[in-house]
Amino acid sequence: MDKDRDHFQLERIALFSDAVFAIAITLLIIEIHIPEHLNNATDADLLDYLDGIIPKFIGFLVSFFVIGQFWMAHHRMFLYLRTSGPKLLASNLLFLLPIVVMPFSTAFLSEFFDSELRVPLAFYTGTILLAGLFSYRLWHVALDPANKLGPPVDKVVLRYNGTRALMAPAIFVVLLLISFLSRKAAFTLIPFILLSGWAVRRYFLRRHADKIKPHL
Repeated sequence: MDKDRDHFQLERIALFSDAVFAIAITLLIIEIHIPEHLNNATDADLLDYLDGIIPKFIGFLVSFFVIGQFWMAHHRMFLYLRTSGPKLLASNLLFLLPIVVMPFSTAFLSEFFDSELRVPLAFYTGTILLAGLFSYRLWHVALDPANKLGPPVDKVVLRYNGTRALMAPAIFVVLLLISFLSRKAAFTLIPFILLSGWAVRRYFLRRHADKIKPHL
């Protein structure tokens, strides 16, 4: 009976979280609008319009994959859990806060993508940094033996997942700092953000394959 109750509570948290992720990732594309004045447009007008919203699509794609990485990590975390608790609930809710903000911060950055303004990029970076820090905290709450939320795991597993949580935010912070010298150079780091999870996984598999493989 207790196992059924624990499973039900975890399922509620997971379903609620999945709904937040799904809504946030859907709102990313909803922020890209088609103006009414294009109703009687020519093909040339439409091509000009598409050219003008390339920054918005770049923002959409980056945020789509960043949110996707956080969602996959969140999904992976629940494989370790057997029960829930107040600390897990609070930490999970806190983690979802920047995820909800992501569509706005993406639209804010995309709107001023070609300008020399730094506030939109700083706000976007701050959003992802908070998501990374809260994800890092959530992993510690989930895998801390003192919380008794699941079977004990090796510290390497916690270090692996914690590192993955912080990699994308760290690259965005570097990107923001470089943008003060050169915006073009800064945005060349974007592919590294998308590859950060793969790089961390490869690194830990090389060093701790016996401890990491069972948890992938």
